[in-house]
Amino acid sequence: MSIDTLAGKPVDYSRAFSQAIDRLHAEGRYRVFIDILRNKGHYPSARCFAGHNGPKPITVWCSNDYLAMGQHPKVIAAMEEALHDVGAGSGGTRNIGGNTHYHVDLEAELADLHGKEGALLFTSGYVSNEATLATLAKVLPGCIIFSDELNHASMIAGIRNSGCEKRIFRHNDLD
Repeated sequence: MSIDTLAGKPVDYSRAFSQAIDRLHAEGRYRVFIDILRNKGHYPSARCFAGHNGPKPITVWCSNDYLAMGQHPKVIAAMEEALHDVGAGSGGTRNIGGNTHYHVDLEAELADLHGKEGALLFTSGYVSNEATLATLAKVLPGCIIFSDELNHASMIAGIRNSGCEKRIFRHNDLD
């Protein structure tokens, strides 16, 4: 049990964290991530490892691999070649360890494909929304952001992190 003091009063951090987790359970917001393995060559089928009866076949409709390119033989061969040439993992974030040449090439190819000067890869859609909104809005003088109250959390975080003035309106209410 961790006891400390805050403003001269004892604080039981273990109890505070346990109560917070209990609230998440009570509100139905406690998340447990599903344990799966995708079946190579059989998109979108996978095996779920929930329970004690062994893996159960499931269909995964929430994948971001919309075109099943992650299972394409050319993509797998390119990944195997990269693993053989440079090993696994980047060794750090871009701003710490730099870019891998593979990422530089992919960004150039994406920019060319879309007729743009450059492209920038992000780790997820959430990160791209948050970083782009926060960065661009900080640069625009006098920027005021008008935002639907039901925007995705990534957009809300980006707007908040921009520090700009914001106006939140009711969902789809343009008046």
